Amino acid sequence: MAAIASWPGLAPAGHANGVPLSAHQLAQFATYRRVLLEWNARFNLTAITDPDEIERRLFLDALLLVPLIDRLTGGNEARLVDIGSGAGFPGLPLAIARPELTMTLIDATGKKVAFLRQLIMELSLPRVQAIHARAEDVARQPDHRGAYDLATARAVASLPALVELTMPLLRLGGHAVLPKGIDIAGELAAGRRAASLVGATILDAGLAPDSSTRIVIARKRQPTPDRYPRRAGIPAHQPLGTTIDPRTPNPGGTRQAPAEMGAGGAAGSRGAVGAVAGHRRVAS
Repeated sequence: MAAIASWPGLAPAGHANGVPLSAHQLAQFATYRRVLLEWNARFNLTAITDPDEIERRLFLDALLLVPLIDRLTGGNEARLVDIGSGAGFPGLPLAIARPELTMTLIDATGKKVAFLRQLIMELSLPRVQAIHARAEDVARQPDHRGAYDLATARAVASLPALVELTMPLLRLGGHAVLPKGIDIAGELAAGRRAASLVGATILDAGLAPDSSTRIVIARKRQPTPDRYPRRAGIPAHQPLGTTIDPRTPNPGGTRQAPAEMGAGGAAGSRGAVGAVAGHRRVAS
């Protein structure tokens, strides 16, 4: 594996965010960067190619989710699905930081899945698998529908689309943890309407510690109707909640109880981790 000395910022930044990394984990991240740059020279996996930017914008951004995932799982083993993994974000950094997670990475592009499988092998992550498929199709498979405790996705679609794609994969009481940009007021309103259709509630959209990302947390409270997700491509191109659907309970959006929201509403200053203080375990 690559020399740990090439990562002067990863260890202290991880520690500062409550994610201390061992020498072995730092070596895994060094291998990740090397393999990513090698493959990216042949295939377009990411537009971020500067080594320091890979560390800051890809690895560290993903690691910001770890304290929240720890809070949701209570430190127990859990199954996580990452939708639209691409070059492996945020799923693979989470798998390195928390190797006890059993993880499924889903991507519709064959070359990206080939990269992920190679990387999983080089990083020696036996509890991680990569699937070449659309999330809409995976959610119809009995082995995956309702099978996961946690779901993540790195801005592969609008919030309403992500809610529709993640909820069928989650068991009752499971959570979707979705990093988004700062200005998501419009998406959030539509996301709440979409959540009400698929049996979910948006708990919070608090600021991550870096203050440039909001982490949307959605909880599955009821079984997702069989009609969701819709056929491949439709959730992204015709997002739920963006127009009033006569099947939507309370078309104006579901307003959550104050105890479930961050202070000041979904964009509360309390932050995403604080929003789940009452949900320490994955189990409902």
